[in-house]
Amino acid sequence: MARVRTARSSLTDERGLALASALIALMILSSLMLAFALLAQTEPVIAANHARVAQARTFAESGLERGVWALNQPSGAPGGGGLAVPGANVVAAAPYDGQTFIRINSAGGFTLKITGSTPTEALIEAVGWTPAPAAAETKAHRKVTATLQRLTDVARNAPCALCVKGTLAVSGRSTIDGRPSGGSSCGNKAGAGALHSITGNTTSSIYGADGNDTPNETADVVQDQPASSFDAFTFTTADLDALKALAKANGTYYTGRVTFDDANRLANGIVFVDTASGNTIPPDPSQQNPSDFASVDIRGTPFVDPTGFHGVLVVNGGLGITGGMILHGLVYALGEFNDTGSASGSINGLVISQNIRDTIPSSVDSTAGSNSTITFDCTDARGAGYLPSGWFLRAGTYKEVGD
Repeated sequence: MARVRTARSSLTDERGLALASALIALMILSSLMLAFALLAQTEPVIAANHARVAQARTFAESGLERGVWALNQPSGAPGGGGLAVPGANVVAAAPYDGQTFIRINSAGGFTLKITGSTPTEALIEAVGWTPAPAAAETKAHRKVTATLQRLTDVARNAPCALCVKGTLAVSGRSTIDGRPSGGSSCGNKAGAGALHSITGNTTSSIYGADGNDTPNETADVVQDQPASSFDAFTFTTADLDALKALAKANGTYYTGRVTFDDANRLANGIVFVDTASGNTIPPDPSQQNPSDFASVDIRGTPFVDPTGFHGVLVVNGGLGITGGMILHGLVYALGEFNDTGSASGSINGLVISQNIRDTIPSSVDSTAGSNSTITFDCTDARGAGYLPSGWFLRAGTYKEVGD
């Protein structure tokens, strides 16, 4: 008798399932194989494009380095390539006009545009190409921009060994000497210079580079100068920001009230003592907060180096020096400067007091039986080797930008 197939047995019958599973697996594998085949065709193109982009970026950065080099070379240097910083909003001539392609090798090169901003600032735009822009094959390019700067050359621009934008009192047996030392590239200097009056006495001596060794003559002392005459040797906000960044990198950045002595010794290099808030002092006295100013006292045996301090000391406020320590370098205070050093103490380099509130006179005043000496030295005035001497990239301005 024939077996009757019920509806239940049809639903549980698994015959033919293996074939269906195999077909589904084959379809999936076929799709994967097709995808891998397509990737095999496109991956080399993608890799080549990435390589071109990386090369173009490298060429753009080479253009940036070329700009730094060009500005650091005398414009008439042998072999050419040097560039004097252009005027404000003026684009440099070829090959630094942004239109001239400068080839590095067969893989490509860059165009470079240098635009002047101020005598100590220039804007740079470099576009790296691989291969050359006019090449027939597929090209890649990348653009980078940055601001280049150089510090104001206060050592050359300052007309005196001790310059005070305010009133200066020189007393005791102090000596301030502007006669040439450390090279002649800084030019001739008076001994002391001030915005207002300079008072002294018969026991103090101020010498200038006036061709003789007689102190306290008219050419040795420059007083009652116009405020604008200080502009040439005043650090700009950009200068101060750069010095602050260098001090932070050197581990010699401080804020507020600081005493350097036997218990807190100061290392060589670029030292920046900032306001308590870390903000630059506004030039407008009505916007200033004197309680925020830095206040620095140097006394005792304050330096790590037993031969004395070598470098740059910037104080965003007032500075007082007491004792017999020796400083080689640039001393720059935005507030008042007071030196009551002993017989064994001296500052060799340059001292500038911006006296930004102009309410407290600066002074060099020795105690009885001792003297305090400030001697201009061109090499030390330029930071005793610690200041950047040319153009460099301003921190935080490098950008890779789109077209």
